[in-house]
Amino acid sequence: MMNSLKVAVFLTIKSIARGNVRVLVLTILMLILVYLNLLFTPALLDGAVETVNDKTINTMSGDVVVQPAGEVPVIGNVSELVSQIESLNGVSAACARNSLGADISYEGERATTVVYAIDPEQDQKVFRISQNIIEGSYLAPEDTDQILLGVQIAGSDQTNLALYSSSLKSVHAGDQVSVSYVGGVQKQYTVKGIFYTELTQGDLRAYITEKESLAMNPLMKDKASFIHVKTKDNVKLESVIEEIKGIRPGLKFQTWEDYGGFLRSMTDSFKQIIVILRANALIVAAITIFIVTYVDLVNKRRQIGIQRAIGITGAAIVLSYILRAIVYAIVGILAAALIFKYIVVPVEAQYPFHFPFGDVFLPVNIRYLTTSALILCGVTAISAFIPAFRMIRTKIIDAIWSS
Repeated sequence: MMNSLKVAVFLTIKSIARGNVRVLVLTILMLILVYLNLLFTPALLDGAVETVNDKTINTMSGDVVVQPAGEVPVIGNVSELVSQIESLNGVSAACARNSLGADISYEGERATTVVYAIDPEQDQKVFRISQNIIEGSYLAPEDTDQILLGVQIAGSDQTNLALYSSSLKSVHAGDQVSVSYVGGVQKQYTVKGIFYTELTQGDLRAYITEKESLAMNPLMKDKASFIHVKTKDNVKLESVIEEIKGIRPGLKFQTWEDYGGFLRSMTDSFKQIIVILRANALIVAAITIFIVTYVDLVNKRRQIGIQRAIGITGAAIVLSYILRAIVYAIVGILAAALIFKYIVVPVEAQYPFHFPFGDVFLPVNIRYLTTSALILCGVTAISAFIPAFRMIRTKIIDAIWSS
């Protein structure tokens, strides 16, 4: 076995050194393109998934959503529970919200939405909505008779919005809107600010202060429809949920993935597309190496017959073609990885792709780079083995006397 390996290495070196330079360069260039294809489009879609997930967590759900269970529609003694949740080791912050269904109208236009009552200061610890204000300003804890609108509700004369036709169309900061709550309460609000997170579901919301909400319904004091929990990095959400259950039983929990609903189905579709694209790239690599190996074997059929006649084993010959294919793959992979990391990623970061839900950046995942490289090497090895193995099954005399 060791002798076969030594002979295979020798044959590989000689084959590469004496081979057609143009074929060698074109093969490596093809593998560079294949590996870049393995990295670029899937990385772009991975970046899109990361952007959607990040915005879901930081504008809509937090990492964990705590809800009342059973027939009781609200969580009681919520300030105490929020304080207890924030004291847990894996928790960074928590905030309570109340939700109220409402119709908002302005100059003959009407939009249906959910209005959330929040403590603005506490809410900022969990969510980044205050960082996405495009008109006016964010809510202050003492604000009354003021409302914060998502751009998909306000419209703000931005006709390119996905849901502009069903929005209020021309509402801007400082305008007055009429809000009719599900319970029958009607109020006039001054629009203090308009936010744009670029996540459509998040931009369909409106916010008022907890103080404003209690002025309409004092019975909701220290009660909430939801508690949103922001966890620290790399903390298992299941462990946080179990700890909260220990503090107060009888609650219902959702992770941000469960809360996402439609968004999760969209990101799952992206992941399926990624698998298809990766498979296509590997098929292209397999076909490339197979053709290059097959053509070389056909041209060297007589030479291979002579090699076998003088005692070089078939295993050594097959192994030499496998090693040559792997060398091609390694050179192509290293070149493509350097191009991807030091050219493609910096350029894309400077000029990012803009999806409907925001800018998308290419992540550099070392684990995926390594896995893709190993898979590509495996595919090239198999693609070289198949024609080489078939060739050595030819009788020596037939190989030598073949035209």
